[in-house]
Amino acid sequence: MNKKFFTIVLIACCFFSVLTYGQQDDKRIKIEILVKDGAKTIKAPIRSATFSFTKSVINTETNEVKNNYYFSLDFEKQDIVLLAAFMRNKTGIDGQIIMTDSYGKMPVRKFDFTKGRIDSMSDQITADYNSSYISLLCDTLVIDGVKID
Repeated sequence: MNKKFFTIVLIACCFFSVLTYGQQDDKRIKIEILVKDGAKTIKAPIRSATFSFTKSVINTETNEVKNNYYFSLDFEKQDIVLLAAFMRNKTGIDGQIIMTDSYGKMPVRKFDFTKGRIDSMSDQITADYNSSYISLLCDTLVIDGVKID
């Protein structure tokens, strides 16, 4: 009898511990974008960010090379204040994307950019899921203190 009771209690404890662990909304990695709109700093959370860099020859006679810096940003929902800042600053807005580890085991990552402009944008709204994607085109990029050329 005691063996059966102990087994049932053990299974119940394991079951409830899994339930409570699964309920935690603890995101270890936090990614944010910060932009300066005049004297105001706007901060918005990002679900994920992807960076790409290309060099393109834009004049074949002079072999002039143009650097292209792109960020693809995935938001859980559209941040209207951030969107308005990009729409007000058509020539571009300076900012940075910061990734921090709440456990402090990974170093902080900083992506500083200048003259970021929206290159493309999409917003997905469904009954149970929202998502927003913004692609930024930037003039310069510095990753953790290293200027990308």
